[in-house]
Amino acid sequence: MLLLLFCIAVSTQAQDLKPQVKWGKEFEAPRHSSLSAIVGHDQTGIYAVKERYGFGTGTTFSLEHYDNNFQPTKTFDLKLTHEGKTADVELILQMHSRLYLFSSFRDTQTSRKKLFVQEINRATLEPLPNKRQIAEIDFGSESRRNSGTYTIKVSRDSSKVMVFYALPYAKNEPESFGFQVLDDAMNPLWNKEVKLPYEDGLFTIESIRVDNDGEAYLLAVIYKDKRKSKRHGLPNYTYSVFAFRDQGKTAKEYPIRLEDRFLTDMQIEVLNNKNLICAGFYSEKGTNSIRGTFFLTLDAVTKDIKTQSYKEFGIDFITQNMKEGEADRARRKEKSGEENELYEYDLDKLLVGKDGGAMLIGEQYYVSQSTSNMMMNGMMQNYTTYHYNYNDIITVKVDPSGQIEWAEKVAKRQHTIDDGGFYSSYTMAIVKGQICFIFNDNRKNATYNGAGKIYNYSPNSRHENSVIMLVSIDPAGKQVRQPLFGALDAEVITRPKVCQQISSSEVILFGQRKKTQQFARVFFE
Repeated sequence: MLLLLFCIAVSTQAQDLKPQVKWGKEFEAPRHSSLSAIVGHDQTGIYAVKERYGFGTGTTFSLEHYDNNFQPTKTFDLKLTHEGKTADVELILQMHSRLYLFSSFRDTQTSRKKLFVQEINRATLEPLPNKRQIAEIDFGSESRRNSGTYTIKVSRDSSKVMVFYALPYAKNEPESFGFQVLDDAMNPLWNKEVKLPYEDGLFTIESIRVDNDGEAYLLAVIYKDKRKSKRHGLPNYTYSVFAFRDQGKTAKEYPIRLEDRFLTDMQIEVLNNKNLICAGFYSEKGTNSIRGTFFLTLDAVTKDIKTQSYKEFGIDFITQNMKEGEADRARRKEKSGEENELYEYDLDKLLVGKDGGAMLIGEQYYVSQSTSNMMMNGMMQNYTTYHYNYNDIITVKVDPSGQIEWAEKVAKRQHTIDDGGFYSSYTMAIVKGQICFIFNDNRKNATYNGAGKIYNYSPNSRHENSVIMLVSIDPAGKQVRQPLFGALDAEVITRPKVCQQISSSEVILFGQRKKTQQFARVFFE
Protein backbone atom coordinates (compact mmCIF):
# COMPACT_ATOMS: atom_id res chain seq x y z
CA MET A 1 0.00 0.00 0.00
CA LEU A 2 2.74 2.49 0.95
CA LEU A 3 4.74 1.73 -2.21
CA LEU A 4 1.67 2.19 -4.40
CA LEU A 5 0.66 5.45 -2.70
CA PHE A 6 4.22 6.78 -2.88
CA CYS A 7 4.24 6.16 -6.66
CA ILE A 8 1.11 8.33 -6.81
CA ALA A 9 2.46 10.92 -4.37
CA VAL A 10 5.64 11.71 -6.33
CA SER A 11 3.48 13.08 -9.12
CA THR A 12 0.87 14.70 -6.88
CA GLN A 13 1.01 18.25 -5.61
CA ALA A 14 0.65 18.48 -1.84
CA GLN A 15 -2.72 19.65 -0.55
CA ASP A 16 -3.92 20.83 2.83
CA LEU A 17 -4.85 17.94 5.10
CA LYS A 18 -8.11 18.07 7.01
CA PRO A 19 -8.18 14.90 9.09
CA GLN A 20 -11.36 13.74 10.77
CA VAL A 21 -11.45 10.98 13.38
CA LYS A 22 -14.41 8.64 13.77
CA TRP A 23 -14.30 6.26 16.73
CA GLY A 24 -15.92 2.86 16.86
CA LYS A 25 -17.57 1.64 20.05
CA GLU A 26 -15.41 0.31 22.85
CA PHE A 27 -15.42 -3.43 23.45
CA GLU A 28 -13.90 -5.71 26.02
CA ALA A 29 -11.27 -8.26 25.08
CA PRO A 30 -9.75 -11.07 27.18
CA ARG A 31 -7.01 -10.11 29.61
CA HIS A 32 -3.46 -10.15 28.25
CA SER A 33 -4.65 -9.89 24.66
CA SER A 34 -3.84 -7.34 21.99
CA LEU A 35 -3.97 -6.70 18.28
CA SER A 36 -1.06 -8.33 16.46
CA ALA A 37 -1.76 -6.98 12.95
CA ILE A 38 -4.47 -5.76 10.60
CA VAL A 39 -4.18 -8.36 7.84
CA GLY A 40 -6.91 -7.41 5.38
CA HIS A 41 -9.97 -5.35 4.56
CA ASP A 42 -12.91 -5.37 2.17
CA GLN A 43 -16.35 -3.77 1.82
CA THR A 44 -17.57 -5.58 4.94
CA GLY A 45 -14.86 -4.31 7.28
CA ILE A 46 -11.38 -5.30 8.46
CA TYR A 47 -9.64 -8.57 9.37
CA ALA A 48 -7.16 -8.64 12.23
CA VAL A 49 -5.03 -11.10 14.14
CA LYS A 50 -5.23 -10.99 17.92
CA GLU A 51 -2.66 -12.54 20.21
CA ARG A 52 -3.21 -13.69 23.76
CA TYR A 53 -0.26 -14.27 26.02
CA GLY A 54 0.13 -15.61 29.50
CA PHE A 55 2.71 -16.87 31.95
CA GLY A 56 3.62 -20.45 31.12
CA THR A 57 0.90 -20.85 28.49
CA GLY A 58 2.70 -19.37 25.50
CA THR A 59 1.06 -17.15 22.88
CA THR A 60 -2.15 -18.10 21.09
CA PHE A 61 -3.68 -16.37 18.05
CA SER A 62 -7.15 -15.74 16.68
CA LEU A 63 -8.41 -14.26 13.42
CA GLU A 64 -11.17 -11.68 13.87
CA HIS A 65 -13.52 -9.66 11.66
CA TYR A 66 -14.81 -6.18 12.51
CA ASP A 67 -17.59 -4.47 10.61
CA ASN A 68 -17.41 -0.92 9.25
CA ASN A 69 -18.44 0.40 12.67
CA PHE A 70 -15.53 -1.55 14.19
CA GLN A 71 -17.72 -3.94 16.09
CA PRO A 72 -16.40 -7.52 16.35
CA THR A 73 -18.58 -9.88 14.30
CA LYS A 74 -16.64 -13.15 14.06
CA THR A 75 -13.61 -14.80 15.58
CA PHE A 76 -11.74 -18.04 14.91
CA ASP A 77 -9.11 -19.46 17.24
CA LEU A 78 -6.02 -20.41 15.27
CA LYS A 79 -5.23 -23.57 17.21
CA LEU A 80 -3.55 -25.32 14.32
CA THR A 81 -2.61 -28.97 14.12
CA HIS A 82 -0.91 -31.24 11.61
CA GLU A 83 -1.24 -35.01 11.91
CA GLY A 84 -2.65 -34.50 15.39
CA LYS A 85 0.23 -32.37 16.65
CA THR A 86 0.49 -28.62 17.23
CA ALA A 87 1.44 -26.43 14.25
CA ASP A 88 2.51 -22.77 14.29
CA VAL A 89 1.03 -19.69 12.63
CA GLU A 90 3.64 -18.03 10.39
CA LEU A 91 1.61 -15.32 8.61
CA ILE A 92 -1.84 -14.34 7.36
CA LEU A 93 -1.63 -12.50 4.06
CA GLN A 94 -4.19 -10.75 1.88
CA MET A 95 -3.55 -11.13 -1.84
CA HIS A 96 -6.09 -9.15 -3.86
CA SER A 97 -9.49 -10.41 -2.59
CA ARG A 98 -8.24 -13.54 -0.81
CA LEU A 99 -6.80 -14.29 2.61
CA TYR A 100 -4.12 -16.96 2.97
CA LEU A 101 -2.81 -18.69 6.08
CA PHE A 102 0.83 -19.80 6.20
CA SER A 103 1.63 -22.35 8.91
CA SER A 104 4.60 -24.52 9.82
CA PHE A 105 5.07 -27.88 11.47
CA ARG A 106 8.27 -29.22 13.02
CA ASP A 107 8.34 -32.96 12.39
CA THR A 108 10.94 -34.45 14.76
CA GLN A 109 10.48 -37.98 13.36
CA THR A 110 11.65 -37.02 9.86
CA SER A 111 13.75 -33.96 10.94
CA ARG A 112 11.76 -31.75 8.60
CA LYS A 113 10.21 -28.32 9.21
CA LYS A 114 7.35 -28.04 6.73
CA LEU A 115 5.57 -24.91 5.52
CA PHE A 116 1.93 -25.01 4.38
CA VAL A 117 -0.49 -22.53 2.80
CA GLN A 118 -4.27 -22.59 2.63
CA GLU A 119 -7.01 -20.11 1.83
CA ILE A 120 -9.26 -18.71 4.57
CA ASN A 121 -13.05 -18.62 4.20
CA ARG A 122 -13.89 -14.94 4.71
CA ALA A 123 -17.45 -15.75 5.79
CA THR A 124 -16.45 -18.07 8.67
CA LEU A 125 -12.74 -17.15 9.11
CA GLU A 126 -11.95 -20.87 9.06
CA PRO A 127 -9.06 -22.20 6.95
CA LEU A 128 -10.33 -24.13 3.93
CA PRO A 129 -9.41 -27.83 3.62
CA ASN A 130 -7.03 -27.09 0.75
CA LYS A 131 -3.80 -27.01 2.76
CA ARG A 132 -0.75 -27.85 0.72
CA GLN A 133 2.94 -28.01 1.48
CA ILE A 134 5.06 -25.38 -0.30
CA ALA A 135 8.48 -25.62 1.38
CA GLU A 136 10.52 -27.90 3.60
CA ILE A 137 13.67 -27.55 5.69
CA ASP A 138 15.80 -30.59 6.48
CA PHE A 139 17.28 -29.78 9.90
CA GLY A 140 18.83 -33.22 10.41
CA SER A 141 21.44 -33.33 13.16
CA GLU A 142 20.82 -29.66 13.99
CA SER A 143 17.38 -30.40 15.43
CA ARG A 144 18.30 -29.54 19.01
CA ARG A 145 19.50 -26.01 18.39
CA ASN A 146 18.25 -24.84 15.00
CA SER A 147 15.45 -26.08 12.77
CA GLY A 148 15.54 -23.15 10.36
CA THR A 149 13.22 -20.16 9.85
CA TYR A 150 10.79 -18.97 7.17
CA THR A 151 10.36 -15.39 5.91
CA ILE A 152 7.62 -14.42 3.45
CA LYS A 153 7.83 -11.41 1.13
CA VAL A 154 5.51 -9.95 -1.53
CA SER A 155 6.55 -8.17 -4.74
CA ARG A 156 5.84 -4.46 -5.23
CA ASP A 157 2.92 -5.16 -7.61
CA SER A 158 1.51 -7.95 -5.37
CA SER A 159 1.81 -10.52 -8.16
CA LYS A 160 4.49 -12.75 -6.59
CA VAL A 161 5.20 -14.21 -3.16
CA MET A 162 8.59 -15.49 -2.05
CA VAL A 163 9.24 -17.87 0.81
CA PHE A 164 12.83 -17.55 2.00
CA TYR A 165 14.23 -20.10 4.39
CA ALA A 166 17.54 -20.07 6.20
CA LEU A 167 18.90 -23.59 6.43
CA PRO A 168 20.42 -24.99 9.62
CA TYR A 169 24.18 -25.12 9.68
CA ALA A 170 27.00 -26.71 11.61
CA LYS A 171 29.77 -24.57 13.04
CA ASN A 172 32.16 -23.17 10.37
CA GLU A 173 29.98 -24.47 7.51
CA PRO A 174 29.03 -22.21 4.55
CA GLU A 175 25.85 -20.15 4.66
CA SER A 176 22.93 -22.02 3.06
CA PHE A 177 19.38 -20.93 2.25
CA GLY A 178 16.51 -21.61 -0.12
CA PHE A 179 13.74 -19.89 -2.08
CA GLN A 180 10.23 -20.89 -3.08
CA VAL A 181 8.52 -18.38 -5.37
CA LEU A 182 4.74 -18.49 -5.93
CA ASP A 183 2.22 -16.54 -7.99
CA ASP A 184 -0.63 -14.55 -6.45
CA ALA A 185 -2.82 -17.69 -6.28
CA MET A 186 -0.08 -19.51 -4.31
CA ASN A 187 0.90 -21.76 -7.21
CA PRO A 188 4.63 -22.67 -7.14
CA LEU A 189 6.75 -21.07 -9.87
CA TRP A 190 10.30 -22.11 -8.95
CA ASN A 191 12.45 -23.10 -6.03
CA LYS A 192 16.17 -23.37 -5.36
CA GLU A 193 18.59 -24.02 -2.52
CA VAL A 194 21.84 -22.06 -2.47
CA LYS A 195 25.13 -22.49 -0.66
CA LEU A 196 27.51 -19.51 -0.59
CA PRO A 197 31.27 -19.69 0.12
CA TYR A 198 30.97 -17.71 3.37
CA GLU A 199 31.00 -19.05 6.90
CA ASP A 200 27.73 -18.38 8.66
CA GLY A 201 29.50 -16.47 11.43
CA LEU A 202 30.91 -14.05 8.82
CA PHE A 203 27.72 -13.65 6.78
CA THR A 204 24.51 -11.91 7.88
CA ILE A 205 21.39 -11.48 5.73
CA GLU A 206 19.96 -7.99 6.25
CA SER A 207 16.91 -8.07 3.97
CA ILE A 208 15.30 -9.95 1.09
CA ARG A 209 13.22 -8.88 -1.90
CA VAL A 210 11.24 -10.47 -4.73
CA ASP A 211 10.60 -8.43 -7.88
CA ASN A 212 7.52 -8.32 -10.11
CA ASP A 213 8.95 -11.13 -12.30
CA GLY A 214 9.51 -13.43 -9.33
CA GLU A 215 13.28 -13.02 -9.15
CA ALA A 216 14.96 -13.08 -5.73
CA TYR A 217 17.42 -10.67 -4.10
CA LEU A 218 19.37 -10.75 -0.83
CA LEU A 219 21.18 -7.93 0.94
CA ALA A 220 23.98 -9.29 3.14
CA VAL A 221 26.85 -8.10 5.32
CA ILE A 222 30.12 -10.02 4.81
CA TYR A 223 32.88 -9.76 7.44
CA LYS A 224 36.59 -10.25 6.83
CA ASP A 225 38.26 -12.91 9.00
CA LYS A 226 36.52 -11.92 12.24
CA ARG A 227 33.06 -10.65 13.09
CA LYS A 228 33.95 -7.13 14.13
CA SER A 229 33.18 -3.75 12.63
CA LYS A 230 36.71 -2.30 12.53
CA ARG A 231 40.18 -3.42 11.55
CA HIS A 232 43.06 -0.91 11.72
CA GLY A 233 40.38 1.79 12.11
CA LEU A 234 38.70 0.92 8.79
CA PRO A 235 35.48 -1.01 8.07
CA ASN A 236 36.00 -4.77 8.43
CA TYR A 237 32.90 -5.67 6.43
CA THR A 238 31.21 -5.03 3.09
CA TYR A 239 27.63 -5.07 1.91
CA SER A 240 26.67 -7.18 -1.11
CA VAL A 241 23.46 -7.73 -3.04
CA PHE A 242 22.90 -11.22 -4.45
CA ALA A 243 20.47 -11.56 -7.36
CA PHE A 244 18.98 -14.92 -8.41
CA ARG A 245 17.35 -14.61 -11.82
CA ASP A 246 15.96 -16.92 -14.53
CA GLN A 247 14.21 -19.05 -11.89
CA GLY A 248 17.41 -19.26 -9.89
CA LYS A 249 19.60 -20.44 -12.78
CA THR A 250 21.59 -17.17 -12.91
CA ALA A 251 23.27 -15.73 -9.82
CA LYS A 252 25.09 -12.39 -9.57
CA GLU A 253 26.80 -10.58 -6.71
CA TYR A 254 26.85 -6.77 -6.51
CA PRO A 255 29.39 -5.50 -3.91
CA ILE A 256 28.43 -2.14 -2.35
CA ARG A 257 31.32 -0.02 -1.11
CA LEU A 258 31.85 3.55 0.03
CA GLU A 259 35.53 4.40 0.34
CA ASP A 260 36.63 4.74 3.99
CA ARG A 261 33.03 5.05 5.19
CA PHE A 262 31.07 2.71 7.41
CA LEU A 263 27.75 1.72 5.86
CA THR A 264 25.61 1.48 8.98
CA ASP A 265 22.20 0.63 7.55
CA MET A 266 20.87 -0.04 4.06
CA GLN A 267 17.75 -1.02 2.16
CA ILE A 268 17.41 -2.21 -1.43
CA GLU A 269 14.73 -2.06 -4.10
CA VAL A 270 14.54 -3.41 -7.65
CA LEU A 271 13.40 -1.21 -10.55
CA ASN A 272 11.36 -2.51 -13.46
CA ASN A 273 14.52 -2.51 -15.65
CA LYS A 274 16.24 -4.76 -13.05
CA ASN A 275 18.62 -2.01 -11.93
CA LEU A 276 19.15 -1.95 -8.18
CA ILE A 277 18.64 0.92 -5.79
CA CYS A 278 20.67 0.89 -2.56
CA ALA A 279 20.15 3.61 0.01
CA GLY A 280 20.84 4.17 3.67
CA PHE A 281 23.09 5.80 6.27
CA TYR A 282 26.86 6.03 6.58
CA SER A 283 29.29 6.95 9.34
CA GLU A 284 32.87 8.15 9.66
CA LYS A 285 33.28 6.42 13.03
CA GLY A 286 31.59 3.04 13.26
CA THR A 287 28.29 1.20 13.20
CA ASN A 288 26.35 2.86 16.03
CA SER A 289 26.20 6.40 14.65
CA ILE A 290 25.44 8.11 11.34
CA ARG A 291 27.05 11.10 9.63
CA GLY A 292 24.93 11.27 6.51
CA THR A 293 22.84 9.44 3.95
CA PHE A 294 23.65 7.90 0.56
CA PHE A 295 21.77 6.76 -2.55
CA LEU A 296 23.14 4.49 -5.32
CA THR A 297 21.73 3.01 -8.52
CA LEU A 298 23.52 -0.09 -9.87
CA ASP A 299 23.36 -1.31 -13.47
CA ALA A 300 21.95 -4.85 -13.46
CA VAL A 301 24.16 -6.00 -16.37
CA THR A 302 27.52 -4.26 -15.85
CA LYS A 303 27.30 -3.87 -12.03
CA ASP A 304 28.52 -0.29 -12.51
CA ILE A 305 27.23 2.55 -10.35
CA LYS A 306 24.91 4.59 -12.60
CA THR A 307 24.07 7.34 -10.11
CA GLN A 308 25.32 8.11 -6.63
CA SER A 309 24.79 10.90 -4.16
CA TYR A 310 25.74 11.60 -0.57
CA LYS A 311 24.41 14.12 1.91
CA GLU A 312 26.39 14.84 5.05
CA PHE A 313 24.19 16.05 7.85
CA GLY A 314 24.96 19.72 8.45
CA ILE A 315 25.19 21.25 11.87
CA ASP A 316 21.69 22.73 11.58
CA PHE A 317 20.29 19.25 10.97
CA ILE A 318 22.41 17.73 13.74
CA THR A 319 21.20 20.30 16.29
CA GLN A 320 17.56 20.20 15.17
CA ASN A 321 15.34 19.16 18.11
CA MET A 322 18.19 19.52 20.63
CA LYS A 323 18.06 21.43 23.88
CA GLU A 324 19.92 24.76 23.77
CA GLY A 325 22.87 23.47 25.83
CA GLU A 326 23.22 20.31 23.70
CA ALA A 327 23.10 22.38 20.52
CA ASP A 328 25.80 24.77 21.78
CA ARG A 329 28.11 21.85 22.63
CA ALA A 330 27.55 20.30 19.20
CA ARG A 331 28.38 23.61 17.45
CA ARG A 332 31.58 24.05 19.48
CA LYS A 333 32.55 20.49 18.64
CA GLU A 334 31.99 21.17 14.93
CA LYS A 335 34.09 24.35 15.02
CA SER A 336 36.96 22.47 16.65
CA GLY A 337 37.03 19.98 13.78
CA GLU A 338 35.47 17.04 15.62
CA GLU A 339 32.87 14.91 13.86
CA ASN A 340 29.26 15.26 14.99
CA GLU A 341 27.18 12.17 14.40
CA LEU A 342 23.69 10.99 15.30
CA TYR A 343 23.35 7.78 17.30
CA GLU A 344 21.22 4.64 17.13
CA TYR A 345 19.12 5.32 14.04
CA ASP A 346 17.49 2.41 12.19
CA LEU A 347 16.43 2.67 8.54
CA ASP A 348 12.82 1.44 8.50
CA LYS A 349 11.67 2.00 4.91
CA LEU A 350 12.89 2.77 1.41
CA LEU A 351 10.03 3.86 -0.85
CA VAL A 352 10.77 4.14 -4.58
CA GLY A 353 8.42 5.80 -7.07
CA LYS A 354 7.91 4.89 -10.73
CA ASP A 355 9.94 7.96 -11.73
CA GLY A 356 12.94 6.81 -9.68
CA GLY A 357 12.35 9.29 -6.87
CA ALA A 358 12.67 7.84 -3.38
CA MET A 359 12.07 8.46 0.30
CA LEU A 360 14.09 7.04 3.20
CA ILE A 361 12.45 6.74 6.62
CA GLY A 362 14.40 6.02 9.82
CA GLU A 363 13.86 6.25 13.58
CA GLN A 364 16.15 6.58 16.58
CA TYR A 365 15.58 3.43 18.61
CA TYR A 366 17.64 1.85 21.37
CA VAL A 367 17.26 -0.14 24.57
CA SER A 368 19.34 0.56 27.66
CA GLN A 369 19.26 -1.01 31.10
CA SER A 370 20.00 -0.09 34.69
CA THR A 371 20.49 -2.32 37.70
CA SER A 372 19.52 -1.59 41.28
CA ASN A 373 19.51 -3.54 44.53
CA MET A 374 16.27 -4.43 46.29
CA MET A 375 15.55 -6.24 49.53
CA MET A 376 13.24 -9.18 48.80
CA ASN A 377 12.31 -11.87 51.35
CA GLY A 378 15.10 -10.70 53.61
CA MET A 379 17.74 -10.99 50.86
CA MET A 380 19.38 -8.33 48.72
CA GLN A 381 18.73 -9.03 45.05
CA ASN A 382 19.63 -7.30 41.82
CA TYR A 383 16.77 -5.87 39.79
CA THR A 384 17.26 -4.87 36.14
CA THR A 385 15.15 -2.15 34.53
CA TYR A 386 14.90 -1.95 30.74
CA HIS A 387 14.51 1.47 29.13
CA TYR A 388 12.91 1.61 25.66
CA ASN A 389 13.66 4.76 23.65
CA TYR A 390 11.83 5.65 20.42
CA ASN A 391 12.85 9.17 19.44
CA ASP A 392 13.15 11.41 16.35
CA ILE A 393 12.14 10.22 12.88
CA ILE A 394 14.44 11.00 9.93
CA THR A 395 13.04 11.52 6.42
CA VAL A 396 15.25 11.90 3.34
CA LYS A 397 13.95 12.87 -0.12
CA VAL A 398 15.77 11.74 -3.29
CA ASP A 399 14.85 13.20 -6.69
CA PRO A 400 14.45 11.08 -9.88
CA SER A 401 18.05 11.81 -10.95
CA GLY A 402 19.31 10.19 -7.73
CA GLN A 403 20.31 13.41 -5.97
CA ILE A 404 19.38 13.91 -2.34
CA GLU A 405 17.12 16.98 -2.13
CA TRP A 406 16.60 17.36 1.61
CA ALA A 407 16.65 15.64 4.98
CA GLU A 408 14.32 16.45 7.86
CA LYS A 409 13.90 15.32 11.46
CA VAL A 410 10.48 14.88 13.07
CA ALA A 411 10.73 15.64 16.79
CA LYS A 412 9.59 12.80 19.06
CA ARG A 413 10.55 11.54 22.54
CA GLN A 414 9.13 8.27 23.83
CA HIS A 415 10.97 6.81 26.82
CA THR A 416 9.19 3.98 28.62
CA ILE A 417 10.25 1.33 31.12
CA ASP A 418 9.83 -2.47 31.08
CA ASP A 419 7.04 -2.43 28.47
CA GLY A 420 8.80 -3.27 25.19
CA GLY A 421 7.73 0.09 23.77
CA PHE A 422 4.13 -1.13 23.63
CA TYR A 423 2.65 2.32 22.91
CA SER A 424 5.74 3.83 21.23
CA SER A 425 7.06 4.36 17.67
CA TYR A 426 4.81 5.58 14.83
CA THR A 427 2.54 4.64 11.97
CA MET A 428 3.12 6.10 8.54
CA ALA A 429 0.72 7.10 5.77
CA ILE A 430 1.00 8.80 2.39
CA VAL A 431 -1.87 11.22 1.83
CA LYS A 432 -2.35 13.78 -0.94
CA GLY A 433 1.33 13.94 -1.84
CA GLN A 434 2.52 14.18 1.77
CA ILE A 435 4.31 11.80 4.13
CA CYS A 436 2.37 11.59 7.40
CA PHE A 437 3.50 10.25 10.77
CA ILE A 438 1.06 9.46 13.59
CA PHE A 439 2.35 8.81 17.11
CA ASN A 440 1.65 9.30 20.80
CA ASP A 441 3.07 12.58 22.06
CA ASN A 442 3.17 14.98 24.97
CA ARG A 443 0.64 17.78 24.59
CA LYS A 444 3.39 20.35 25.31
CA ASN A 445 5.01 19.47 21.95
CA ALA A 446 1.96 20.51 19.91
CA THR A 447 3.54 23.83 18.86
CA TYR A 448 7.15 22.62 18.76
CA ASN A 449 9.15 24.37 16.01
CA GLY A 450 12.46 22.48 15.96
CA ALA A 451 14.35 24.26 18.76
CA GLY A 452 14.44 23.72 22.50
CA LYS A 453 13.24 20.97 24.80
CA ILE A 454 11.15 18.04 23.59
CA TYR A 455 8.84 16.76 26.30
CA ASN A 456 8.72 13.02 26.79
CA TYR A 457 5.66 10.90 26.15
CA SER A 458 4.92 8.12 28.60
CA PRO A 459 1.66 6.15 28.85
CA ASN A 460 2.06 6.35 32.62
CA SER A 461 2.03 10.14 32.67
CA ARG A 462 -1.13 12.13 33.38
CA HIS A 463 -3.72 11.25 30.75
CA GLU A 464 -4.63 14.86 30.00
CA ASN A 465 -1.02 15.58 28.94
CA SER A 466 -1.11 13.08 26.04
CA VAL A 467 -2.21 13.57 22.44
CA ILE A 468 -2.10 11.65 19.18
CA MET A 469 0.13 13.79 16.98
CA LEU A 470 0.02 14.05 13.20
CA VAL A 471 3.13 15.43 11.48
CA SER A 472 2.91 15.87 7.71
CA ILE A 473 5.84 16.67 5.40
CA ASP A 474 5.19 18.07 1.93
CA PRO A 475 7.38 17.40 -1.16
CA ALA A 476 9.53 20.46 -0.34
CA GLY A 477 10.33 19.16 3.16
CA LYS A 478 8.06 21.55 5.07
CA GLN A 479 6.59 20.13 8.28
CA VAL A 480 3.15 20.78 9.74
CA ARG A 481 2.43 19.51 13.25
CA GLN A 482 -1.14 19.11 14.51
CA PRO A 483 -2.81 17.04 17.24
CA LEU A 484 -5.40 14.59 15.92
CA PHE A 485 -7.09 14.31 19.30
CA GLY A 486 -6.31 14.42 22.99
CA ALA A 487 -6.05 11.35 25.18
CA LEU A 488 -9.08 12.49 27.17
CA ASP A 489 -11.16 12.05 23.98
CA ALA A 490 -10.69 8.28 24.22
CA GLU A 491 -10.63 5.66 26.94
CA VAL A 492 -7.79 3.78 25.26
CA ILE A 493 -4.15 4.48 24.35
CA THR A 494 -3.28 4.21 20.67
CA ARG A 495 -0.76 1.54 19.59
CA PRO A 496 0.97 3.04 16.52
CA LYS A 497 2.92 -0.13 15.59
CA VAL A 498 -0.26 -1.98 14.63
CA CYS A 499 -2.21 0.89 13.02
CA GLN A 500 -2.42 0.81 9.24
CA GLN A 501 -3.32 2.85 6.16
CA ILE A 502 -5.94 0.96 4.12
CA SER A 503 -6.65 3.42 1.30
CA SER A 504 -5.40 6.73 -0.10
CA SER A 505 -7.59 8.64 2.38
CA GLU A 506 -8.05 6.32 5.37
CA VAL A 507 -5.92 5.15 8.28
CA ILE A 508 -7.15 2.66 10.87
CA LEU A 509 -6.09 3.34 14.47
CA PHE A 510 -6.24 0.81 17.29
CA GLY A 511 -5.96 1.47 21.00
CA GLN A 512 -6.35 -0.33 24.28
CA ARG A 513 -6.22 0.19 28.01
CA LYS A 514 -6.42 -2.88 30.24
CA LYS A 515 -9.35 -4.97 28.87
CA THR A 516 -10.91 -2.11 26.89
CA GLN A 517 -10.08 -1.97 23.18
CA GLN A 518 -11.24 0.35 20.41
CA PHE A 519 -10.69 1.18 16.74
CA ALA A 520 -10.89 4.55 15.01
CA ARG A 521 -10.90 5.63 11.38
CA VAL A 522 -8.96 8.75 10.29
CA PHE A 523 -10.39 10.32 7.13
CA PHE A 524 -8.42 12.83 5.09
CA GLU A 525 -10.80 15.04 3.09
